Amino acid sequence: MAFALCACGTKSYPVVKEEHMLSNDGKKIYGVLFRPEGLKKAPVVIISHGFGGNHAPWEYYAENLVPLGYAAYCFDFCGGGNNSLSDGKTTDMSVMTEKSDLEAVIDGLKDVEGLDLGRVTLIGESQGGLVSALVAADRKDIVENLILIYPALCIPDDWVDVFPTTENMPEEMDVWGTKIGHAYVEGLYGLDVYPTITKYEGRVRIFHGDEDNVVPLSYSERAQKEYRDAVLTVMPGQGHGFSPEATEVVISGIKDCLQSKDR
Repeated sequence: MAFALCACGTKSYPVVKEEHMLSNDGKKIYGVLFRPEGLKKAPVVIISHGFGGNHAPWEYYAENLVPLGYAAYCFDFCGGGNNSLSDGKTTDMSVMTEKSDLEAVIDGLKDVEGLDLGRVTLIGESQGGLVSALVAADRKDIVENLILIYPALCIPDDWVDVFPTTENMPEEMDVWGTKIGHAYVEGLYGLDVYPTITKYEGRVRIFHGDEDNVVPLSYSERAQKEYRDAVLTVMPGQGHGFSPEATEVVISGIKDCLQSKDR
């Protein structure tokens, strides 16, 4: 447990950092919760990492959001990457297993004292952005804000084009050092991304680099047009992964979104 001070309005609250283990279908989900101690009910930000990643880089985001009076939870998807502290194998991981994990996180945090799970903000990076968008569409009654960082809305197009069926798909494939299996592609068939994710009609903020060679900017441009209330911030000179300077711009934009009362 770590403590720091944050100013929320005119009052300062200790910032508490805690490990919080949750579970999904018997699998352990490892996560870290940052919360403003002393607030009776803090709205919750849940941060989802991208393909092959883990929660660690997102602790910085979490720490920066607590001064606004938000609790922030970042976690490892089951089988989400080689350095995941959660259970599960990468070869069993898919967009749909990660969607299930994120839903389990939302449900599991309801048992943590001091959190308001009626007011949730989802932040998702890359594949975690697609996962967050899918969950927001299903949990639109509690998701106040959806924040997408170079969201990989292209995943179904990319993989179904290569493997129209799993008949000729290898049992395992290495993608950027992470092994995936049939489960990854099987979960993508029949997923029509834009009609699905735009069932969420709340506030959406998207950050995407104009030099992203993994997820074309055009996918976020289309999302901005199809969501009811979306703002796209194009990050000049940024690729799939932001520089420290760009990260500060994104965090500032997230803070503006969370503090804005305009609907």
